[in-house]
Amino acid sequence: MAVVKRLYFSFFVLVYMLYALFNKGIAYSYLSEAIIVSGLLLVLWNLRSYEFAWDRRMALLFFFMFMSILYIGRGVMEGYGITDVVRDSVIFNYIAFAFIVYFLKDELPFLKQQLFTIYKWYPVCMCCFFLLSSYSPFLRELTIFGGQRIFLYKFGDMGVHLFIATIFLLNGNIVLSRRYLVLQWVIIAYLFLVVSSYSRSGMISFIIPMGVFFILTKNMVIKRQMIKLLKFAPFIVILALPLFLSTNLEENFQGRSLSIEQLKNNAVSIFSSEDDGTTLSDNKVWRLVWWGRIVEYTFLGEYFFHGRGLGMSLAATDDIDYDPTEGNLRSPHSFHMTVLARFGVPVFLLWLYWMYLHISKIRRKELSAFMLILLSVSLSFLINASFDVFLEGPMGAMPFWIFVGLAYAEEAFNSSANINTA
Repeated sequence: MAVVKRLYFSFFVLVYMLYALFNKGIAYSYLSEAIIVSGLLLVLWNLRSYEFAWDRRMALLFFFMFMSILYIGRGVMEGYGITDVVRDSVIFNYIAFAFIVYFLKDELPFLKQQLFTIYKWYPVCMCCFFLLSSYSPFLRELTIFGGQRIFLYKFGDMGVHLFIATIFLLNGNIVLSRRYLVLQWVIIAYLFLVVSSYSRSGMISFIIPMGVFFILTKNMVIKRQMIKLLKFAPFIVILALPLFLSTNLEENFQGRSLSIEQLKNNAVSIFSSEDDGTTLSDNKVWRLVWWGRIVEYTFLGEYFFHGRGLGMSLAATDDIDYDPTEGNLRSPHSFHMTVLARFGVPVFLLWLYWMYLHISKIRRKELSAFMLILLSVSLSFLINASFDVFLEGPMGAMPFWIFVGLAYAEEAFNSSANINTA
């Protein structure tokens, strides 16, 4: 059994690496679904030996998965296609990763080391992939799975993974020689400039968790290192600017481009309530209008208790104007509002309660350094998921629920270690 678990875990880590590096490009490879099915079979095979530290957080996660199964039945009975119903149900189905990681908690040191290795090379790989696809039309249009371009990467998602790579580097989990350390910081600065040009959610998903980590960490060595790094930040950005400004990338479908002006506009638009006539204001208004409609027909309407359910396009049922060339828009660009729209107010409030239980542990005085990192990473995921389609698909859901499971496994691992020491 130990051999089977190690083989599964090795495949598990490989799939995680592929999703981290290629994101939307392998969304239709169904590798994450294969990992879930095989992992659950492994759990069932060893169900008698499966020990779990049951608490309110875990009970809620199990409840969300149970509700997802019930809503699949509801969607089918209401006449929606099974493919659409199952696709909408995955917003909670991916929670299974948290239970699988906890089952494999004996392999926790192996998983952590593999994650450190992946994120050690993440900035360099992303920089190379991005530049190659920017300058090569062949690579830019190369498709492998489901007609998606293999190097198609959502910049909000990149902001989250870049935060993970940065926080591991700051904490000393990633060790580099001085020469390569400087190069790594320049590449991180370059990728952050790229992310911030195209995604406001990616920008704040990096900045806010980093600020929270700085405030809450008790490691004064890391704090001094972060302050020192902040002092040298202008010089690092200056070194990254030539690469940033020379990157050959056209405007995206929202009219955003790589430029200093775009960076300024994105930063200002986050706090500005004025309509500047740009797509930045349009996107903000478009989301707020849709979210307002969801609140109206749930908190104040007929879908209070049960939501709209699964299987339908929310853009169609909520009468939202959108570009049909972008596909069948099924999410209001906020995971939390998707939960509210599809499952109703009671489940939505329970989801908010679960987030509180999970993130509130970040304030505990006895929190270990690595647990602070894991919860800061969770915060980064949840921030990006608040403004983009992220946890609704495998590119965001798989790593998020893995980090959630890792946090619970780390907590159990530390508790066991304390008991053994005592």
